[in-house]
Parts: sequence; C-alpha cells; structure tokens
Amino acid sequence: MSRSSRRWRRALLGAATALAFLLPQSVAQAAPTPDKVDKALLAEFAKKPATSFIVHLKEGADLKTAATATTKADKGARVLKTKSAHAAKSQADLRSLLTSRKADFTPYWIANAVKVTGDAGLAAEIAELPQVERVRPDTVYTLPPITFTPEAKTQPTPNAIDWNLDRIGARRVWSEFGTRGEGIVVGSIDAGVKGSHYGLTNQYRGEGWSQTANPHDYNWFAPLDDCHTPCDYNSYGTFSMGIMVGQDRWREVGVAPGAKWIAAKACGPYGCPLSSLLAAGQWMLAPTDYNGQNPRPDLAPDIVNNSWSWRDIDPYFAPVVDAWVAAGIFPVFAGGSKGPACNTGASPGLGPNAYVVGAFDEAGAIAPVSGRGPGANGETKPDIAAPGVNIYSAIDNLEVDYARASGTWTAAPHVSGAVALLWSASPALRGDVAATRALLDRTAADVDDVSCGGTAAENNVWGEGRLDAYEAVRNAPAVPTGGLKGTVTSGGTPVAGASVTLTGPLARKVYTGRDGAYTVPRLATGTYQVTMRKLGYGDATAEAAVEAGQTAVRDVAMTAQAVHSLSGTVTAGGEPAAGVEVAVGHFENVITDATGRYRLTVPGGDYKLTAKPQPGRCVGPADLPVTVNADVTKDIVLPNRTDDFGHTCVVRKGGFASGTERHTFPGLSSSLPIGLPFDFPFYGKVYRSGWITSRGGLSFLSDAVPQFLPVLPAPEQPNAGIYPSWGMQRMDPNTGAYTATIGTAPHRAFIIEWRDAHMPAVPGQETFFSFSIALHENGSITFGYKGDVQFSGTTALENGDGTDAFVFAQDRPDSIAGGQSITFTPSRHGLLTGKVTDAADGKPLAGATVKAGTAGTFTTGADGTFVGQVPPGDHQVTIEKQDYGTVTQNVTVTTGAWTRADATLVTGSVSTSVSEIEFVTPAGSAKSRKVTLRNLGTAAATFALKTDLDATWLKVTPDTGELAPGAAATVTVTGDSAGVPEGEFRTGKLRLWLNGGQTPRTEIPVTLAVPKHRIAVDVGGTREVVDSLGERWSPDRAYTAGGHGYIGPRSRVRSTTRTVKDTDEQALFKRARESMLEYRFDNVPNGVYTVELGFADLRNTRPGRRVFDVLAEGALAVPLLDLAHEVGTYTATTRGYTVRVTDGQLNLRFPARVGAPIVNSIRVTERPDKTTP
Repeated sequence: MSRSSRRWRRALLGAATALAFLLPQSVAQAAPTPDKVDKALLAEFAKKPATSFIVHLKEGADLKTAATATTKADKGARVLKTKSAHAAKSQADLRSLLTSRKADFTPYWIANAVKVTGDAGLAAEIAELPQVERVRPDTVYTLPPITFTPEAKTQPTPNAIDWNLDRIGARRVWSEFGTRGEGIVVGSIDAGVKGSHYGLTNQYRGEGWSQTANPHDYNWFAPLDDCHTPCDYNSYGTFSMGIMVGQDRWREVGVAPGAKWIAAKACGPYGCPLSSLLAAGQWMLAPTDYNGQNPRPDLAPDIVNNSWSWRDIDPYFAPVVDAWVAAGIFPVFAGGSKGPACNTGASPGLGPNAYVVGAFDEAGAIAPVSGRGPGANGETKPDIAAPGVNIYSAIDNLEVDYARASGTWTAAPHVSGAVALLWSASPALRGDVAATRALLDRTAADVDDVSCGGTAAENNVWGEGRLDAYEAVRNAPAVPTGGLKGTVTSGGTPVAGASVTLTGPLARKVYTGRDGAYTVPRLATGTYQVTMRKLGYGDATAEAAVEAGQTAVRDVAMTAQAVHSLSGTVTAGGEPAAGVEVAVGHFENVITDATGRYRLTVPGGDYKLTAKPQPGRCVGPADLPVTVNADVTKDIVLPNRTDDFGHTCVVRKGGFASGTERHTFPGLSSSLPIGLPFDFPFYGKVYRSGWITSRGGLSFLSDAVPQFLPVLPAPEQPNAGIYPSWGMQRMDPNTGAYTATIGTAPHRAFIIEWRDAHMPAVPGQETFFSFSIALHENGSITFGYKGDVQFSGTTALENGDGTDAFVFAQDRPDSIAGGQSITFTPSRHGLLTGKVTDAADGKPLAGATVKAGTAGTFTTGADGTFVGQVPPGDHQVTIEKQDYGTVTQNVTVTTGAWTRADATLVTGSVSTSVSEIEFVTPAGSAKSRKVTLRNLGTAAATFALKTDLDATWLKVTPDTGELAPGAAATVTVTGDSAGVPEGEFRTGKLRLWLNGGQTPRTEIPVTLAVPKHRIAVDVGGTREVVDSLGERWSPDRAYTAGGHGYIGPRSRVRSTTRTVKDTDEQALFKRARESMLEYRFDNVPNGVYTVELGFADLRNTRPGRRVFDVLAEGALAVPLLDLAHEVGTYTATTRGYTVRVTDGQLNLRFPARVGAPIVNSIRVTERPDKTTP
C-alpha cells in the first residue's frame, strides 16, 4: 500500500462513525450470491491471484435534511454527516470481515462503496453479505486521445478576446455587471492542473493561503499519490481549467478569471480508476488537509467541472453527483465525444442530476463529435451546448503556454465558468442548483434539431440550446443594487491601469482607464473596502457605501514612488536558462527569453528575487536578496538539483546508446533477469545483477512491475531502481530489450536499450520510439532517447530502501524528447577500488570485507576485486577476511576519481594489522603506533621484527616473540624525530621474519615527517587545550592580516554541555563556530598540507536544515555536507584533506546551502613527505 493510500484510508475511515469490528452472524448465514460478482472481475482473477476491486453497498442515505439548510456550508455539513453515518452503519459487517481477514481496504461514504484488495475467495465471501449490491473491478476509464495545436506567443493586443468568450457573452458580463467570477471557487476532477502556469497561478486558492501552514491543504488532492503539488500529466486538466478561470497577460482566456480554483487529480497516464474518481468526488464535497484529515465541507467548491467521461451506462457515480447537488455544488459534465450518432452520450452525464454539455463550433453548428442523447432513463441529454471547437486555453508544455483543442471536454468548462459568473453576480442563487439549472435552460438560445428526438426547444442534440452567460446573469433574481465609480489620480494626474479591488458584500476587481476613471455598475448594497494598487505608486485605500439605485463616487489619490529596472540573465550550468519564472515581491512575474534574460520594473526597496525553472530540469529554484535604489543588474545562477546522496544531472543532445543482444519480454507487464559485466556502484551499494522491465526500468532488487510508480521515493517495490521511462508504453513483440557492453575497464558501460516502444493506440497508427540506459563503471548513468518520444510516466533514480530519489520528471509529457540524453553523476563521492589476493599463492580472495572508516563497507567478488562509493577525503581502509590477517592502509579519495587500495592477506602464518605506518610529529619528539601480530596457522610460530640499519629513528618493542596457533601479540612501533630538521622526513621499513627464515615474510613501509608548519585551532575555544595525545590546540580568533582566524561578520560560537558521541576529545568538540565564511591562514610556506577538520552539529538540527560545502584552496573538498543526515547531531566526525599551497596563504571556505555552516576544530600540517595532494 502506498503512503497516500494509507493516509487516505485513515481519512476515509475517520470520516465515518467509529465501529466495534465483530464478525456478524450474517456472514455465515447469508446464502451465496455469486451473481453479485462482476464477470469482468472474475476474468481478472483468472489472470492473477489478487487484485483491487470495488464493493458497492445499498444506498439509502436520506439527504432531505440538507434542503432545509440556509447556507451552502451548512448544506455540505449535513450531507457529510448523513452520508458518513449511513456508510458506517451499512458497511459495518463488511469492514468487520475485511479487518478479520487482514485485507487492505478503503471505505467511501460518498457512494457507500469500499475499495478492497484481495483474491477471488475474499470477493465471493464479500458477495454473501446481504448489504452488498455488487462486487466489480476497480475499472480504469481511459481519457480520450487529445490533439493540441500549439499557439506561439504573440505581441500583446489590448482586450483581445477569442470567439468562444464573445459568443457566450462573457465580456458583456464583465463590463456591464462588473463581475469576473470573484468570490466563487471552481473545482476540477481531471488529470491535474499545472499549478505553476502563469495564467493559473494567481487563481489557485492555495496561492496566498493562510488558513494552514501547507498551501495545498484543502486545495489539492492526488489520490493516485503521483503529485505532491498541482501538476498535470497531459495538459487535459490545465486546458479545461484555463477555460474556466485562465487569465493571460495579453489575451482573455477564461470565462471567469476572477474566480479561484482547486483540483483533484484522479487520472494518471493510464486513465482514471473508479476508486480515484470516488475519492476525488468525496474530497470535493468535504476537502481535507494534505494528510487526509479534518474534512471541511465549508471549503468545498461551488462548482465541480468534470471533463472526463466513459461510454458505457454506469449508475455507480450517481450517488456522488446527488450528494454534490444536495450540498449546493453545481455538477458539470462533458457529454462525450462519440457523436454524431444518437445514443452516444457518456456516463456519468447520462444521470438526471448531472448537467451535461454538448459542443458547437464558431459557425454555430453542433460539433460532429458531440455526444447525443437520450439519457439513461429517456431524459433529454445533453442539457445545454457550449463552444467546444478550436478553443484557446493553457497547456503544460515547455515550448508554448497555450494551444487550441476541441471536444465536449472543452465545452463543459464554459458552463462551469458561466455558473461562476452567475453566482458571483447574484449571491442569492449561490448553492441553489435547481434554480440555476432552470435559469441556464431558460436563457439558452433554442436550436431546432430533433434528429435524435425531442422538440425545437429541447432536444437530444442541443439540449436547451446554446449557452448564453450574459442573458443568464441579466435574468438572475434581482437584489437591491447600486453602483460605484470614481477617479484615481496622483498629483492631480490620472493614474491609468490601477487595479481597484472591492471587498464587502461582493468581491470585485476592475482597472482604471486612461482617464483614471473606474466604474462598477452593479453591486449589492452595503459597505465596501476599496484598495487601489499600481506599480510605481503606494497602495491607497478607501471606504464606500453603496445604496440601492444610487451610484456612489469614491475618488482616491495615490502617492507616486520612484521605480527602477531590475534585469539580468539567468543561467544553468553556464548556459542561458529560458522559460524560467522570475519574480520579486508581490509584483508581476516574468519569464526569461531564449537568451535567459529577464527585466522587471519595481519601486525602490529590499526584496527577495526568486527564479523558478520549469519542472523536469537538472536545476532547482534560486532566491537571493536584492536592494533596488537605482537601475540594477542582477544575474541569477540556478543551483544543480541533487538528491540526498548527491546525484546531479545534465541534459545534452545525443547520447542514445544501442544494444546488440536481444531479450524478449514474456508479457505486457513483465521483467527479465539480467547480469552486469562489472560491479555497479549505486547509492552507496554495489550490484552485479537485476531485472529489466517492459515498463521501462531496471531494478537491482525486485522483479515487480507495477503499472505506475508512486511519488518517489517510496518504500513500495521496485526499489534500487533506474527508470528512464517507466510508464504505459508497450514493446513491439518483434523487438524487446537489447544489451551490450562497450569500452575497456575501468571505463566500461553496460547498455540496456528498449527498442520500438509505443503508447497504446489504434493498431497501425502507433508512433514508435526507443530509449536506453548506459550504466558507466564509475557510477554515472545516462538515459538516451530516440524517435518521437511519447512519455507519460517517471524518469528517476531511487535507492534501495525507498528513502531517497532523484526525480527528473513524473507525469510530464514534455520533459524528455528524442535526440536528447540525461546523465546523472554522483557529485559527492569518489570511487574506491582494489584487488585482494592471498599472500600464499597470489590468487584472488572472494568475500573479503573492506571498510573505509565509517564511509562504507564493501565485499570482494569472485575475482577478488571490490568497488564502492566513498566521500572525498582521507580514509583509513581496513581489509580483512576470516582465517586471514587484517591489513590497514590510508588512502585519499577525490570526487569523481578512482582510488586504489590493493591488499595481500596472509593465512597459515603471522599477519600484521597494518600495511603502512605514518608518523607526523614535531622535531625532537616521539610518536608511537600499536601493531597487532596474529598467528593464523595451526602451529606455533616465532617472530622477529627488524628495522633498516640506518633507520636509527625507528624502534619496535618487543622485537621478538613466540605465538601459539590463533594467538596475538601487540608490539609498539616508535618514530623519534630527534635530529630530524623541520621540513624533512625519513622513510624506512619494518621487516617481519618468521621461524628463523632467511627472507622477511612481510615488509611494512614507515614514514616519519617533521612538519615545518603546523597549526591546530580549537574552534570556538577561548584558551589553549591539550588533547589526549598531548598536542596543544590554540584558542579561536578572528582573522588579522599576517595571522590566521575566521572571517564572517555574523559568525558566532555554539557550545553544549551534552556529551558529544564518537570522540574522546570532548573539549574540542563541545564548542564550535557557526556562520563563518572562511578560515584564512597567512604566511603558510608553499607546499603540500594535510587539513583535518572536526565537525559536530551542536543543535537538534533536522536533516536538510544545515547543508554547506567545504572548499580547501578553492577546490571543492566536501560538497553538500549535511551532518545531521550523515552522522547525526551531537556526534563527532573528522574529515581529512590533502591540499597544495602555492601563494603563501591557505584558505578554507564554508559556503552555506541551507542554514549555517559549522566547524569544531582545524589542524593544518605541512607534509614534507608528500609531493602531490
């Protein structure tokens, strides 16, 4: 079960009355009624052992009490109470049964139905319950194919209006009645809405939402769990919403652009499951918060637009429509696009309570595709006709923002918008569905066409006739009205184009003309607050009292403010970024052009400048402060998007890779096992095999092939996944997947190509495309695309436990295209590799464990090799295997590069715990290191340890001894720097002889380095600290020229009294400095240095809330360090880096990504023994 499913199951259960789940006797006593189980469901069970299905129970909720309610909110509350109580009572036995069987189920009170996942036996058992009416499949209703004709942007044309808006009289309503739908909320059940479309953003009710912390509470619902924020997978819902409320910069688009919208995304790339439609219908009557809790019928929309439909007569959505009507919600449905024959109407619109819309064209003729009636019981259908041919509206597309389309699905939103105008103009009608239907019917223009039955005034082709929004508003019930007018000036000069917003008995918004005058001809009587706003002027407010039959006059003076130009270029990866939305303050946003340029005009002040790219990009949004007191140029660099692991991506032309070895999928939704020619590192794990699926993906852990993927990351299988195009595409039976290996180690790539895929289409009309994965040996991944890509699924990477993912795009058909590729690269890791062999025979050792400190643990394969992803820096690598000795060595890992750590393990003899020793010590001092010798053989062994004759600085004690089988001894190796000048080093070898042999069994390289320059800083400390090894750490200080210290005017000390985990140096780690920009060290002799940084987050910081980079000498040492995520809070970690200084100054920078950077200790040590970092 997905996270969303669990959330909504809790919500739907919570809306009903709590019940005691005791298995009733009726289960055992009821006679079997197998005829209740739909034949289509039985056919599904014949194909697979378990599936999801819908159980419909008998209706019977009495909604008459809602009719006596005086407000729409009260109506909704009564419907919610009645329906949920009835569902709780009638579903009690079923819920009890399902709970006892531990079945996954979701109840719906809106239609007295329950979604169940189970097998045929459970379905038969359910059918025996007397309350059950029908057990049917969770049918997926497909959306009709859509053809959009993109329309490029044109130069602004004042008051431009398309034929459809003019034909229904929308503009006359705006101008004569002063309403554009203000105060009304329209809801949409569809395939979603592109919330970021600039023609719809301001109308989204979640924009500026203040009732809860999450702007999508009560405003957005995705029962398929495929979008956390408003999105649209195929532009279907975006287009219909644009017809209802769209507001373009230079052209009128929507019927009621002053109304607000909310939406439920019930349809995905494969269609609309009945369960999702029921959940969406229920949410529309009583919207919930994002977690599915706290239903609020008072926040229900006024109108619900349904541009979806299905051909067969199906009564099971009718209870949803009936509940809407009882709650005062106007239900609008498309009439279907299967005409011109009679009896081609579509469900749910065939029911009596649904208000169904046919389509006509600009010439006034009915559209050939417009569905004809009659309805299910002989009712006249459609109810009305509206413009539905060559309609202009918004789409979700990277290249253009608007297009044209046709069909009754475009006609229905005209009626929804007209009702918004009507209810905004006549509040007395709001929530009165019957009276509104009667008014729409009465004012429609009759068309005589009885070809499918009916009369000249009411027939099954046109219904009541052509929609006339103006006549409907003009004939709405009269209420006492007056008017308001006035002139807006500044310094005696008219202010043209100022917005005039009225709040009071009605909500209205108009604009001043060239003469500064405004007028609102019809307003309900009462007191209004009037707000004037225009760029370059301060806001002005006034109060106006509107009386019946009178026109109030309210002139307002505004104060001019100086305005300036704010412009610049937005770039991503060094290239201009087109199509980026740039905004500052509450002023109008702009979209960057093809060169990445933007220009805004704003008054002087301090602002946050934001840039938001389109979804489906490798870069994320950016915001930065800007002060405007003159014309300002401010360029914006969009940051790379990353997942928690650190993958970044880049989009390029080309990059498609072809395979050579064919693999045929056994079925439409199937998988094939596949082996890899090398160890592939992915999210810190290593894989040598996996499953490729016909849905367009590769999983290293699972052969599961779900129809669609939930919002990632998600714990549901498949995980450890690489998804170039997971969706509904089908593979040609004559082709399949092709694989190949190219290149030579360590630069090989394994290719997986899905050849000649196509989306479901009429046979012979398929459009084929191909896509590929290239798994590079270094851990990078390339997706390549070829042909006319028809994408409607998921392009992403996901880790093995479903807790991290890089989602390039999901349900965004415009995000990928043929001829392009996407390469993902792990940006925070290098590659550690090596080969482990047996000292006795030189053969590879399989199953050896390789530990790179706390950064990762890896296992050697059959060839003795290992590979793993490790953060950059210095690491102590320990290599061991049962019955073998242990070897430890130090390595330096660089981001994106290979680092080798080969090892030879000893068995049947004496092993040493280290393979090399380094002493870094001041002149005239000594430092020691413990080394463990272990007898891995079956007989006793004597040992002797000897140093080079000239290595007087190197000693070992004891240097001889005897070890019983399996026994171990510890010796102390000491390096003494007496007589070694600063800035010099010594090298030697420690040799191990066994049983008086003539040659040493093992040689251990030893280095003694005496740095000339060494600085240890107790960051945040105020006095000298001596650590457990006797080294002195100087107190922290601010930087002054010629010395060393921190830079950053806002830096501060953070301390704790808590014990810091994973360290014995509490004095060093209980204090830290935050928000520093840099630590700078002057007078540092040129050369190679080791930099050791100690970190501990001394706050209860949540992962992702303190993220910063570390740069050493200008090079990125640690990208996106997130201590809370990587090691936890109040936990110490030390990172080492080797750098070269060439200018006498060592710079350590800490640029913040999120929150404040922090560091606890810094030690800089010259390394005379090293020539390269």
